[in-house]
Amino acid sequence: MKQIILLVGMLISMSTQAIWYEAKGQATIVNNDFEQAKSLATQDAVKQLLLYSGASVTSISKVSGGQLTLDQIEVVSKGSLHNLTVLDEGNHGQQYYIILQADVFPATSQCKASGYSKNMLLLPPFLKQQHQARVGQLQELSPAVEQRTYDIARQVGNKFNVKPPPKLPLNYYKPGEHNYKGIKDVADRYGAQYLLGLEIENISLDQVHKPKFINLSYPQRYFVVNARVYNAIDLEEIYNKRFSVNAPWEFDAREVISPHSAEFWLSAYGETVNATLQQVVTEVDALLACQPLQGSVVKVLGPDRWQINLGKANQLNRGMLLNLIHQNYHWGNWDIPRQEQIIADSMVRIEQVYQESAIVVAVDPSMTANIQLGDLVSKQ
Repeated sequence: MKQIILLVGMLISMSTQAIWYEAKGQATIVNNDFEQAKSLATQDAVKQLLLYSGASVTSISKVSGGQLTLDQIEVVSKGSLHNLTVLDEGNHGQQYYIILQADVFPATSQCKASGYSKNMLLLPPFLKQQHQARVGQLQELSPAVEQRTYDIARQVGNKFNVKPPPKLPLNYYKPGEHNYKGIKDVADRYGAQYLLGLEIENISLDQVHKPKFINLSYPQRYFVVNARVYNAIDLEEIYNKRFSVNAPWEFDAREVISPHSAEFWLSAYGETVNATLQQVVTEVDALLACQPLQGSVVKVLGPDRWQINLGKANQLNRGMLLNLIHQNYHWGNWDIPRQEQIIADSMVRIEQVYQESAIVVAVDPSMTANIQLGDLVSKQ
């Protein structure tokens, strides 16, 4: 949620800088549990306050009744919040919101990589139990979740650039198989450094769905999704988390509901799915904040000029220096990669920069013969 507003300039106390930020957190109200929704919304807002100041939140401990103390926050950079104030809170329908304001003190040691956006590609979500889609005829749930996640990522993503969903076959992504060659192939094809894979594990109902006229209450329908993030350059899984929620399924047992429709997304179940996807994307955004920016040499333009797949969209500028890394993969048994990286003795300098690419030259002309297609460029 790009709702962070820089309200005033820097407040300087000795050598420490404080920045006054405002953030809005949201959560879905499930089973009229306003306290739980308030707690989740508070966590969401605090994550944003820290993340968008350059910090990277790894976890937020239990929040009781929306009350939060500083020792309940873990931040990679050890940034801190002071004068945390609730400006407004309430609910719009099934969505609870809270607006927080705080003085943010980022640690001086915060990661430099947070200033660069990384390229991320969303893989087609994998629906594990196809038969569970029969109630509501949700066979199109996977592409609908893919599109909704992409839309959320475009709105929320501050530390990554999400690529448009690729035209890949249904169930192309099969989690657990770790097809690293496939991961590398699709990442190279679409110019992505990171891949986000979603496995929808469970969309079952907690009871047999009866007709409305004999049903005293709506059944609960589950949405259990496992999210994984792969570094497509290092060929490593760097994030793996399971999210499990449920919400009332308010439709008739035989009613056909398109998961692409507003009717679906405005229902209690659809809003819960949407809130879960927002949480996934927000956590991935925090995760990628301190990951290094890496790209590849994709084209040889001459004896001393090369094109890389990073550009203005990644906050690169003309004249900037990048580390050069020679990389090789050794494919062992079961196609498990063994990576070898050698940092070059010289760096490359950006000569021209475009939106999604740049042209680089070697700082040391004697190193030009050693630069090859597939070599990495990196900004830590």
